[in-house]
Amino acid sequence: MIKISYGQWHLLEELIGKISEDESRTNDTNIAQPALFAIQVGPDALLVPWNIYPSTIVSHSAGDQAAAFVAGRLTLQEAVRIVYHRSRLQNRNTRQGDRMLAVSMSEEEVQNKILKGIEHFVCIAVVNSSRSVTLSGDEKIIDELQQTLSTFHPNIFKARLRIENAFHSYQMNRFDIEKEMLSSLKDIQEFPIQDQKQVFDSICAKAKCYSSVIGEQMNDNIPVDGQYLWSNVRQTVRYYDAITTIIKDEAADVFLEISPHPVLAKSIRECYELTNQQQSSPFILLTLKRKENEQIILLTSLAQLTTSCHVC
Repeated sequence: MIKISYGQWHLLEELIGKISEDESRTNDTNIAQPALFAIQVGPDALLVPWNIYPSTIVSHSAGDQAAAFVAGRLTLQEAVRIVYHRSRLQNRNTRQGDRMLAVSMSEEEVQNKILKGIEHFVCIAVVNSSRSVTLSGDEKIIDELQQTLSTFHPNIFKARLRIENAFHSYQMNRFDIEKEMLSSLKDIQEFPIQDQKQVFDSICAKAKCYSSVIGEQMNDNIPVDGQYLWSNVRQTVRYYDAITTIIKDEAADVFLEISPHPVLAKSIRECYELTNQQQSSPFILLTLKRKENEQIILLTSLAQLTTSCHVC
């Protein structure tokens, strides 16, 4: 149970108790992010007893807290605190006239052809691959950009996200979000975790951890502290850089996307196509898919994983 604005809500009720999508509040940031954390950590807790462990963990945006917890860089209490404060503070920006737009273009193309002169209204929030970025900012400008792309570049994929917020943009600088976040999380900086009983799993903690906050592998000199967590909120998601580093390190060729719905497979393949043309495409599996049976999806992926020639 989580208190919100003198009220409270129940995680399971929000996830599975709503009769229709119209009743769902999972587009509200203060509900969406705690729900996402639970959905990402839950499958991990299932996989470990089945002796399925990651050799590499890579985060993406709001998924950074779940990744850090499973990788042994945060305790459960710390991760939940971060998710709580991150979501409630970012929720102040919800429905303030901001939107996000996914575009099938490179970061350089968007900067040079789309954003010149309007950088104070819209910015690049996410770089998922060399051909996939997400723009974030003023709703009116986002709508105009979408219309312009539809008119002059009809073959370029573009889609507005079902999010009434402008994550990873200058809009996060409002409503004292940074100040309060740094204050609320100022004591979260201890690493490595001293009490091993608070580590999610000792084998998972040995996995290489790559962060889309910094776009490279984490190390013991990079604490998951208040400043890092604020960067996770405000700065561009560098998923492309993180995946490119994984490819160069030859750290993985099998990916299991742990999310409510698979959205990153295409971007991962694009990264491999550009960076490592000598190797075949990576093996990418999912854990959940919107409006499909959860058990069938997960067990099918596990069957494919255990019978794959990619897995030792």
